[in-house]
Amino acid sequence: MLKPALMAGGLIAAAAALPLLSHGSAQSALVSMLAEGGLRGQTTFLLLATFLIAIGLPRQIPAFAAGYAFGPWYGTAIALVAQSLACSLDFIWARTVAQDFCRRKFGARLAWVDRAIACHPFTTTLMLRLMPVGNNLLLNLAAGLTRVRLTPFLTGSAIGFIPQTIVFAMLGKGSAPNHVHLLMMGGATFLASALLGLVLLRRKRSAA
Repeated sequence: MLKPALMAGGLIAAAAALPLLSHGSAQSALVSMLAEGGLRGQTTFLLLATFLIAIGLPRQIPAFAAGYAFGPWYGTAIALVAQSLACSLDFIWARTVAQDFCRRKFGARLAWVDRAIACHPFTTTLMLRLMPVGNNLLLNLAAGLTRVRLTPFLTGSAIGFIPQTIVFAMLGKGSAPNHVHLLMMGGATFLASALLGLVLLRRKRSAA
């Protein structure tokens, strides 16, 4: 819990501090840079965010940046697309390139992941995504190395991404003056997402 809490706290602090650092000019410069050329600027942001998330950048950071530049709702949409594309890329790479080698080398460990996810891939993935712990890249790769199908894993991931993506897009937009309420809403949504993940985890353990 410490790492995600520190990340959330750091982004909240950054959002709160931005109005003190000539936020208006900073946001205008960022929006101009991303929106330059219209759709081209937004596409560039989407592709860059997808690449960075796929190689291990915490997905909350592009969500924060998208919310800061594009607003909480459009920023959320762009960030969700980037996260889902990165998830698919990691999964497909692991499935097509690394699966055979890793099964030979780490067969016992992968069998445990298979048992944990394959029986109920959608609900298990959804639960893991809602929890404010874990590593997005490692989960994408681990799922690709097992017999889990892409569709339920990607669907559970995309839905599970939504709460925290909204949270951090709100935090990004909440850095603007007169948007402090978005900081409060973002913090409350983050806690609600974590609690929902814990509830799903307890239900899964009770049913096991």
